[in-house]
Amino acid sequence: MSSDAVPSYRVFLGIQFAMAAVSGLVYTTVVVYRVDAAGLNPLQLVLVGTALEAAYFGFQLPTGVLADIGSARACVVAGVAVLGAGCVVEGLLPVFYGILAAQVVGALGYALVSGALEAWIAGEVGTADLTRVYLRGSQAGLVGTLVGTAVSGLVAGVRLNLPLLLGGGVLIAAAAALPFVMSERGRPATGAEAGAGETVRAAWGLIRVRPAFLVVFGVVALVGGWSEAVDRLWGAHLLANFRLPGPEAATWFSVLGVAATLLGLVVTQIVSTRTGDTMTLLLGVVGVLFVTTIVFGLVTNVWIAIGAALALAAARTAFAPVLSAWLVERTDPGVRATVLSARDMFDATGQVAGGPALGAIGTWWSLRAALVAGSLALAPAAGLLVLARRRLGSDVEPQSA
Repeated sequence: MSSDAVPSYRVFLGIQFAMAAVSGLVYTTVVVYRVDAAGLNPLQLVLVGTALEAAYFGFQLPTGVLADIGSARACVVAGVAVLGAGCVVEGLLPVFYGILAAQVVGALGYALVSGALEAWIAGEVGTADLTRVYLRGSQAGLVGTLVGTAVSGLVAGVRLNLPLLLGGGVLIAAAAALPFVMSERGRPATGAEAGAGETVRAAWGLIRVRPAFLVVFGVVALVGGWSEAVDRLWGAHLLANFRLPGPEAATWFSVLGVAATLLGLVVTQIVSTRTGDTMTLLLGVVGVLFVTTIVFGLVTNVWIAIGAALALAAARTAFAPVLSAWLVERTDPGVRATVLSARDMFDATGQVAGGPALGAIGTWWSLRAALVAGSLALAPAAGLLVLARRRLGSDVEPQSA
């Protein structure tokens, strides 16, 4: 990493920290808000996630192309502001349809930031050590999550919607400050000259000639289906099927979030010191997620369930940064955001396809059954990772920055 790229690297870490801090503040106790204040049932909880992912899917390709042919920096700034607006909308409307509307706003914000931020920093610092950069960004995010999570229970204890309103305000203020600190030296020279159709065709052409990309995207879709069950139902599972000892639920969720974040920091630090076969590393992560999700869904002892939940939360922190670096290092600079948007579209497809079915299982059968059913998506994901490892060859050589 060159010395003139260090300021951009620090801004990248700052963005990761700030967004994760707000995410920790908002989402650590949001399930309590949605269940207690808005009265959502398991199916509605998953439909909220499905609405987010469906809108996210629709926004992904246009925002990815916009970042490639326009400005990744501008997409990041706009996305942070829109995310803040989505938090405020949900905090002001504690009813099912109000929360659904907030998901559409939030989806646009996520789509604007996702891919664009990763493409922006790759252009600023180069791809020579990109896995470490992304892992450091993940660690900055985990520290931010730790800060946000630590205060989430206290803030929610004042009023359940206060984390949403406060977090939204912080993001809007951050978006106002970002134009003054973000540079865009690494913007591809051909970016503004290419049209949207040309950019999409170039991205698809790159994916098509690299078969391992499609296999990896299949893994992303399957892991997305698994994550929908865990992300939307884990809190409801703890609230419905266990008697949490000691403090009130909001405080417990804050404590668990802090513990999961600390474990995630340990995992990402270990991974950042390892080099070797990326597919083998991802296969190990998927295996851990499969086992811990089944344990979490089936055990009746509250402490074993909490341990399994913490283990799966820590393991999953390594998945996204390692996979992102693998993709970006093998993608032409002019289509990076579009390729990353394609990755996120596969993720959203998995979540939209699996979400309603898992929510129905959770509502009409049991939350335990829904979690176990969601974990079944990880078995074929592991198989695809084995296939991807076998397919690696000349089609996956890294691209220059």
